[in-house]
Amino acid sequence: MSEVTGDVILSIREREAVTQRALGILPGDEEGRFRELLSAPWLSPRRITRSATQLLTAVSEIEAEFGTATALAYGLLCVAGLRDDAELIEYGRKLDQLFERLTTHACAQSVGWCEAGSPGAGFDQLLGPLLEVRRALWKLKPDRVSGDVLLTQVIDGHLGTKPGAGNSLGLALLDSIIIGKLGHTVDYLIEDGLLRLRVTVADRSVYWETVDPLPVAFVAVGKGKTLQRSELLALIYASLGTFCFAQGRWDKAIEVYRRALELESKSPETYVSLAACSLRKQDPGAAVRALKEALALSPQMAEAYYLQGNAYAMMQHWPRAVGAFKRAVELRHDYVEAFNNLGLAYMNMGEPRCAQKAFEAAIESRPDYYQAHFNLGNLFLEQKQHDRALASYREACRHEPDFAPARYNMGRAYYEKHDLDSSISCYQKAVQINPRHFGAWHNLGIAYRDKGLIEKAVDALERAVTLNPCLMR
Repeated sequence: MSEVTGDVILSIREREAVTQRALGILPGDEEGRFRELLSAPWLSPRRITRSATQLLTAVSEIEAEFGTATALAYGLLCVAGLRDDAELIEYGRKLDQLFERLTTHACAQSVGWCEAGSPGAGFDQLLGPLLEVRRALWKLKPDRVSGDVLLTQVIDGHLGTKPGAGNSLGLALLDSIIIGKLGHTVDYLIEDGLLRLRVTVADRSVYWETVDPLPVAFVAVGKGKTLQRSELLALIYASLGTFCFAQGRWDKAIEVYRRALELESKSPETYVSLAACSLRKQDPGAAVRALKEALALSPQMAEAYYLQGNAYAMMQHWPRAVGAFKRAVELRHDYVEAFNNLGLAYMNMGEPRCAQKAFEAAIESRPDYYQAHFNLGNLFLEQKQHDRALASYREACRHEPDFAPARYNMGRAYYEKHDLDSSISCYQKAVQINPRHFGAWHNLGIAYRDKGLIEKAVDALERAVTLNPCLMR
């Protein structure tokens, strides 16, 4: 059946929703609530995601009318990239489906089910269903911990069959939405990068772990900081930036990190992440500017000095690069990457002794750090110390057998020692590991030629030219 109202034909369900809204009765399901929100142009996904502050304002406005759970769910689905009305309504429906699964199980298991808002509901009455919902979450998805952070991924993970559903942040967000729909207030506590929830049940605090199925606790574990709403949204944006960074989407990551800084401008970690993106985009100037902000907020941040060194190295400002790397290792004595890059900077400055000490310091700190062994071998090769170079390359290959550059440079060292058989063997291994290594094919061809193996030499050289036609010039 349907009813005609003007030029609009309403289904029974739609007519009932319009009537309830006219009476001031809000939809109780997320699908219905999302429909209500999408009918307000100022709350459209494209509008509220224009800036982080607009999103924060919209979430606060939605919270005032629909509650925290709906506000977070709607806002976070927009952050996850949903822009189409139908997509948002579909995820509202999925949330309803998940909530129904969890609460149906809880109702069946818990005696004396009582909603949080019911008059006279005591702590035990309210706690029982909450504990059953928690058990239902872990029963539904026993291996729920994964690397996913977007709310869309976490919801799909719980409703689907694939292993895992979310990381500490993603699970905390979904759990808090479910808890909020039960009528409880949730605070977010962060410590050492992990989130846990503090749930208020009848004026008492209950502590809820997100990545471990431990029972809820009634006494705080650790001294986690309570996040304000703006800090939580900044953390979400920063995590989304990390997600984009891992996918190689540098521009998107930079955009999202800047959104995080809109809300939390005093986060040195976010400035460092922004700098890392700029370096991947080959924009060392932007990286230096971001790192200046990071170091102004946290002068003892070794990672910021390390990235600063990388930025100056990209700009070929070697003395500045050396100064930044030295500061990084002063602050963190086992920073092998900084020691290694310090050695490279010294090499470019023409200071081989200092470079050697830096590479050796990296190796002393981590003997299996094959990059330092390799770079030390390159230093010795430049100095025509072939036996020492070969020893370093062997160490690099011992720790990383499929590292083609080490095999290639071993071939160079043997060739310079006039050991053609060993040189050929190393080049063969290099092209076996990386068949597109045109330099190894070229040098293999030269070694074959010197050995008098003309047909093999021609074949190897043809492969090199096919991979890199510039070799013909």
